[in-house]
Formats: sequence, C-alpha cells, structure tokens
Amino acid sequence: MVKVREVMKKDVMKVSPEATLEQAAKIMTNNKVGSLIVIRKDDKPEDIVTNSDITTAVANGLNLKELKISDMRKKKLKRRPRLITVKPSDNIMKVTKLMVKNGVKRLPVVENGKLKGIIADKEILLISPELIEIMSEKLKNRVNLVPGHEETIDGICEDCGEYSDELRYIGGRWLCPECASHQQ
Repeated sequence: MVKVREVMKKDVMKVSPEATLEQAAKIMTNNKVGSLIVIRKDDKPEDIVTNSDITTAVANGLNLKELKISDMRKKKLKRRPRLITVKPSDNIMKVTKLMVKNGVKRLPVVENGKLKGIIADKEILLISPELIEIMSEKLKNRVNLVPGHEETIDGICEDCGEYSDELRYIGGRWLCPECASHQQ
C-alpha cells in the first residue's frame, strides 16, 4: 500500500496564530491553496485554517481585518475539536478512512511534533483511483450533514444575527425562536 510520504506535498503554506483572517485569505489566494497550517512559535503545528473557515467568518459578519486565527475557536467558528494529523509512514487507506470519518479534505503530516507536509483528497485520488468509492462515501456523508428543513440546528440567526442552539427553517431562512415567533 502507498505511504503518505510518497504522495504528500512537502511545501506547506504556514501562518501564525496571530495573523488575521484577511492575511490568511490573501496568502491562500496568492498561493492558490485551500488551507494554511497554523504554526506556534516553537514551530509546532497547532491548527489548520481553511477557505471554509474564512467563508464561515464572512457569513457571520465578522471583520476579517481584525479577527485573528487564534480567536476563531473562542467565537465558535471552528467545529473541529482538535488538529487531526497523520504520519509520513501511514498508509493511504488509513488516511482516507480518517478523512471520511472526520469530514475533512486535508490533513497535516507530522512526525516528532514537526510539520513534514500535507495530504489532501486530491493527492489520494490521483494515485489511487480505486479509493474513489471511499471518497464518494465521504461526499454522501457531507450531503447527509445538510440539515433537513424540519430539524432545528445551531448557528447564527439570519434575521437578528445572534447565535442560537434552536434555529428553525422558516420562510427560506434559519431563524432563532424569538425571530421565528415574529414570522408566524
């Protein structure tokens, strides 16, 4: 089986936790990448910031020029509880299953606490087309994560902009209980 070290990208774009999301977005755009590894002062990876994280911040009306990457968890913008990493010696099948299980597209490659590279679903599909079936399972799981309109979800009310654990889909928008009561 193919090992991570054989297909990972070794040139990884990094960013400080003190960088703003605007800076992160510019780095990603200029380098045509979808993520940056957040590196602490001791050169150890602590997080990953993705284009999806930036989109979430924009959707929540946050100022990208002011919001630091380190503040994203405090504002509940990150759903992943911790940084998930793999080793250069891990096999691609294990990595694929880890991506599917956690609903992620990229994983930092770390050995002895040091960042060695990054592996994305694209690299896996290029070298192992037979894993397309497993990756399609990932896509099905992501589609299943889209809430049905009869469910309640947590997030930002599309009317008042406040966080709620009980958003309901009313009139084509996700609303908190207070705003929903005004719509009925």
